[in-house]
Amino acid sequence: MKQYKIFTHPSGQQEAVKQGWSWPGFCFGGFWALVKKMWGLAALILIGGFSIGFLMGVIMPLETANLVTNIIALGIAIAIGMNGNQLREQNLLSRGYQVSGELVDAKNPDGAVARFLENETSVAA
Repeated sequence: MKQYKIFTHPSGQQEAVKQGWSWPGFCFGGFWALVKKMWGLAALILIGGFSIGFLMGVIMPLETANLVTNIIALGIAIAIGMNGNQLREQNLLSRGYQVSGELVDAKNPDGAVARFLENETSVAA
């Protein structure tokens, strides 16, 4: 079981954010940020990555540029893996979501939202 923090939008929509390491953020970087509607981060990762690769290719021999670019890309992937879920939480808060209650244990985000809604309805009853 994983722990999720639940965020609720004033429209009633819930989002679950896993606590800890973000494997999708680590593996898919800018594309993950696009899917999660983190436009600025996605642009920074994608445009920055291409720019760094191009710049390294211009100022260094190709083999060295490839090595340096891959090391930089790995560092960026690790940083996103470590901080991706916190960045997602900040993004949800900036979009009007609010943190809803305690952490929820579940196997996946949909299960976390379902468990949260079950708890909400049992408390209201």
